[in-house]
Order: sequence, then structure tokens, then C-alpha cells
Amino acid sequence: MSFFNALRAIQQSMGRLKIYFSFLLSIIIWQGFAQEETIAGLLDQAYQARLKSDYDSNVKFLKKAESLSISADDPRQRAKLLMELSKHYLVVGHYDTSKVYSDQNRRLADSVRLPINRAYAYVTQATYFNYLNAGELAVENAQKTIDVLRDHPFPALEARAYYILYGVYSGWNNLERCEKYAELAIDRAKLAEDYELLANAYSAKSVVMEFKYNQEQKTDYLDSIPKYLQQSMEVYHEHPDAVAVRTYAIANINMANHFFRYREPKKEDTRASIVHYAEEARRVYERFDRNYDVMANVNGLLAEVASIEGNGQVAESYLMNSYIHLIEAKVPSYYNLTNVTQGLSDLYARQGDSQKALYYQKKKEEFNQKIFDQARMAQANKLEAQYENKRLMAEIRDAEQRASNRRIQLYLLAGVCISLMVSLLLLRVSFKNKHKLQTERNLRLQQQKQDMEEQSKLQLQLQQQEQARLLSEQKLLGMQMEQLQKESMADALQIERKNRLLLQLKEKMKKLETEDNIGYIDRMIKEEMRLEERVEQSAREFKNIHPEFFQKLKEQSGDRLSALELKHCAYMHLKLSTKEMAAAFHIEPKSVRVSKYRIKQKLHLDKDVDLDRYLQELSEPMGNSDRTV
Repeated sequence: MSFFNALRAIQQSMGRLKIYFSFLLSIIIWQGFAQEETIAGLLDQAYQARLKSDYDSNVKFLKKAESLSISADDPRQRAKLLMELSKHYLVVGHYDTSKVYSDQNRRLADSVRLPINRAYAYVTQATYFNYLNAGELAVENAQKTIDVLRDHPFPALEARAYYILYGVYSGWNNLERCEKYAELAIDRAKLAEDYELLANAYSAKSVVMEFKYNQEQKTDYLDSIPKYLQQSMEVYHEHPDAVAVRTYAIANINMANHFFRYREPKKEDTRASIVHYAEEARRVYERFDRNYDVMANVNGLLAEVASIEGNGQVAESYLMNSYIHLIEAKVPSYYNLTNVTQGLSDLYARQGDSQKALYYQKKKEEFNQKIFDQARMAQANKLEAQYENKRLMAEIRDAEQRASNRRIQLYLLAGVCISLMVSLLLLRVSFKNKHKLQTERNLRLQQQKQDMEEQSKLQLQLQQQEQARLLSEQKLLGMQMEQLQKESMADALQIERKNRLLLQLKEKMKKLETEDNIGYIDRMIKEEMRLEERVEQSAREFKNIHPEFFQKLKEQSGDRLSALELKHCAYMHLKLSTKEMAAAFHIEPKSVRVSKYRIKQKLHLDKDVDLDRYLQELSEPMGNSDRTV
């Protein structure tokens, strides 16, 4: 019993181990799937945080995704993550860190050699250079992105590349390309369903319309500015979870600025529109505006409206509110501070408080100096980036050259090995070919002998067929001659009978002769007999000389000519006139002309062809009949 208990205990233990290992395996598999889902989920959470301008949460999710992506085997997801990390550090002003991630993305593309990874690397570098105002380098990398995606379409990255090109060319005041790339960004953003980029692209198109209006002063361009801004805001209303609140707020500020600049602010409805769009921007973005740069624009617009309405205290409160918040900001916007201090200086100057006006004028100069310092730093970063890019390009060229040299060496070694193998193969093949050639030569001689025998048989058959054809033609000609002889005999008998009849008529008619017509009947009968005899003699000679004449007529007419019509044709060939033919056939000349018309139709002759001449030339040796048809 103890043995069986021990066996049962072992079986139970083995069962528990199986369950444990199955459970452990399930956890491992689940974690593998969850890991990939978590990377995608973290990227989505980071994107949502960025839409709310929550850059701390954005980088937190990106860092989590980065830690998971190290062990994940998905180069495309990692490339997207590196692009987002580089962009985040650009937004917060950490350019060196952004450059690190941009370079990592480039190295990843070099290692995996996938088109989509090259596109991610190029667009990441284009974004980096665009932030540093290195326009030439931004354009170069954006164009490389488009070149890669031309054969491997990916609308999301194409839209980003086109939007970067719009930004560069807008800074260069190239309106033609600026408009082109804004429209392409709109098109690709729609395809990619990237609503954040689509909203920004619509705002970009409104900026292009403003540039064109300022240049050409056409009302169509002026009307297009609010139209595209409204489209940008509509994208936010349709997809509020996919468009950044900052993008929507800036579209409202731009709309308020449009009313302030191009409408009449002194009108109450214009001021109401300015206040409406400014307050809408405040409503959606005030709690997200850490550095108060958007709210400073809102307060500036509202202060301008208050000044127009003569409410100086309200205007002062808006400007002071902006000034205080901008000064306290972690990364103050010196550009907005210059505008606010200029507004305060102008306001106090109008109020007659020269001391405060001078104070804020000095503050403005300080902030202008800050802007100048930032510009110099940006220029230094730009030059450094250009130098670094040149160095990297040189390294890439060197690496490509070394790779090319290695490939050449490998090709040479492979060529030597192949040549040795080919030489051995040729030696082996040449030996086999000698025997093969001898065999083929013998076979070829046998084949030639068989071909000659077959050609001899074929020639003999052709000769026999030719002899048979000649015999059949001779028989046919004999039959035709026999038929002609029969017809001649019939004609002769008919003539003889007719002549006897004429002689009988002659004897009877002599009894009826008078002094007035004496000898007339005798002459008429003799003339008729001579004509008949001449015609029949000519016809017999013609049949003997030209037996093929009737055969040609039958072939050309499709054997539609009657025996009488064939005789008419023979008489026309003998050059008898219509009158002579009428006398020969004892018919009216009109009937001869009708017969000619029918013969011409049956021979398929044109109306311009002379039938008499055609028939006279039909049996000539040079084939003149072919010429006249």
C-alpha cells in the first residue's frame, strides 16, 4: 500500500508541476503580447498628453515605451518612438538631447535597412533642423523622406515632411512653394487621418492666403483667410480627442487677429468677433498654458479692444496680467514680453504717466536684448548642426566607400573562384563535347541522307502531279475544240438552211418584181449571204485561233453570260459594228446596244470603259484587258 501511495503522490506532484509550468508559459506568452501592446499604448498615451500640452506626462510615457522597446523586435515602432522623443526635447528646448535621439534613429535605419525606418530617420532630422532654423538641412532631409516614400507610400510621414517644407519656405517668403506644400500636407494628412496635422495644415493655408493678400490686395485671398481658419477649428470640433487644444486655441487667436487687422475694429460687431474668438482660446487653453504665451496673445487682443472702447483701466489690467504671468513663467516668451511692455508703455504714455512709460520702454529693450541673445545662440546651434551634419555626411560617405571597397574585394575573390570552377568545368565539358560532336556529325549525315531521299520523293510526286495537271488541261482543251467543232457544224447547217430558204424566197420574189425594183431583191439576198458567210467564217477562224477568249469571259463574269451574249462578244472582238451585228442576228440595233449594256454589267466593268475596245484587246498576249478594267 505504501508503494501505491508513493506512486499516487508522485503523480499528483507531476500534475501540479504541469499546471505550474503551463501557467508560467501562459504568463510569458501573455507578457510577450502585452509588451508590444504596451509600447503602442504608451505611444498613444504620450500623444494624448502632448495634445493637452502635458509635456511631463508625455515624456514619462515615452520613457516607459523606450525601456520596453529595448527588448522588442519591432524597428518601425522603435523608429516612431525615437522620433517622438527627439520632437519632445525640441519643444522643451533641450536640443542636445533631441540630437541624440535623432542620431539613434539614423543609426537604427542604417542597421535594419528598411525603407520605412529611413523615412522616419530623415523626417526626425528634418524636424530637428527646422527647429534650429537650419532651413537648407531641413529641406534636404524632408526631400529625402519624400523620395523614400515615393516607392513605399506612408501618408503620415509624407504629411509631416510636406508641413516641414511649408514651414521652411514660409520663412524664405517663397509663396509658390509655400502654398504647394501646405496643400500637399492637407492632402496627405487626410489620407493618414492625422487630424492634428490636418488642423495645422489648414492654419498654414490661411497664412499663405494672408501673405498673398498682402502682396496682391485681392479680396479673394482676404476672404480665404477666415475660411481656412474655420476649417482648422472644425477639425477640432469633429475630432476633439485627436487635435491639440493649443492648435485650436491658436486658430482662434489667428481668427481674432484677422478681424483686428483686416476688418474695422471701431465697429461693435467686429469687436464682438475679436472678443468671441479670444475668449474661446482662453476657455480651452488657459489651464494648459504653463508659459502663458497663448494667454498673453489673448490678453493683448482684449486690451486692444478695451483701449478702442476707451476703457484704459481694463486694458491695463489685461496687459499687467500678461506681464506678471510671463515674468513668472519657467521659460518666458521674450517676444510676447516685448509686445506686452510696448503696450504698457504706449498705454501709460497716453495716460500721461511718463515715468511708467519710460520704465516699460526700458524693459522692452531688455527683452529685445534677450531675443537677440537667443537668436545668437540659435545661430550658433545652427552652425554647429550644419558642421555636425557635414561631419556625419563625410562619415557616411567614408563608410559607403569602405563598404564599396569591401564589396569590390568580395567580387574579385568570387570572380577568381568562379573562373577556376569554370575552367575545370570547361575542361570536363570539352572532353564530353568531342564525343558528342562526333555523334552529332553522324546523326547529321544520316539526317541529310534522309532529307535528300524525302526531297527526291517529293520532287517525283510534284512531277507526277504536274503531268496529271497537263493531261487534264489537254483533255479540257480537246473537249473545248470538240464543242467548237460541233457549234461550227451547227452554224454551217443553219447557214445552209437559211441560204436555201433565201434562194426559195428569191425565186418566189422574182415573180413579184416590177420595173421599179428589178434586181433589188437579188442584190439584197446576195449581200446578206456574203455578210453571213463572212461573219461565220471569221467566227470559225476566231474560235480556232483564240479558244481561251470564251474561257476568260466566263471566269470574269462568273459564268453568267449566255451563249448568245458570248457570240455578241466574239463579233465585237472581230470589230463588227452595231449595225452589222444587228443584221447578222436579224435584230434591231437598239437590241444590240441593250445586249452590250448587259454584257458590260456582267463583266463588272466601269461605265467609262469602252466594251468594244476591251473585248478586242482581251486575247492580246500582253494582257491589255487587265489594264482597261
